[in-house]
Amino acid sequence: MYRVDRNNFYDAQKRATVYTPPGVSRFVFDLVAPKIERTKPVLDPCVGAGALLLPFDQNGFDTVGIDIEKQGFPGTRIANYLAMEKGKLATPSLVIMNPPFNIDDKTKAYVKAHYGGRPLLPEVWLQKAIALFGREVPMVLFTPYGLRLNQCEDSARWQKFVSGVYPEISSIISLPKNIFDGVLFHSEILLFNIAGLSGHYFYRDAGGASPTPPLSPLSQ
Repeated sequence: MYRVDRNNFYDAQKRATVYTPPGVSRFVFDLVAPKIERTKPVLDPCVGAGALLLPFDQNGFDTVGIDIEKQGFPGTRIANYLAMEKGKLATPSLVIMNPPFNIDDKTKAYVKAHYGGRPLLPEVWLQKAIALFGREVPMVLFTPYGLRLNQCEDSARWQKFVSGVYPEISSIISLPKNIFDGVLFHSEILLFNIAGLSGHYFYRDAGGASPTPPLSPLSQ
């Protein structure tokens, strides 16, 4: 299993695709679908097999999936999302993304050349969504805790959050660390620019039932 200290795609190549469980996809859909426009498509720029888009497809939303190779989502647009230019894609109603845990050598070279150092991959995907669509676009981002936590005050990432380069976080979904098949890894889901949500949810597989808002401190 992947662990935090071993999951470094620069030092050791591992499988890139970690599939989103259907229950998680449905949990996210139930939260965000009532909050976004239906007149624009939902975009997954690392679509894989399409698990995140499936509930939207099943409920009449237009969807667009991009990936560097076909992995099962019908109509996948084969492209390097990170190399796309602004204006080539219409602004979606939602960008939803579970970026790869690791990347192939070609994409790795592109990331190093254009983003420098050893960046956290979800941050790269976040930066690209902002570059393409602006900081106001609604977004759902699967990421390790490290994107948000354990930062020094003078770190570039901390400063991007506190200075407004990155949008404010609307809500956080906490995930169990064994939520992904074959992976033991600390992760969460950050939701940006989606009004009307509670600040935090614990994921629960409720058999298709809608997510339950967290209890207030005074609730029994």
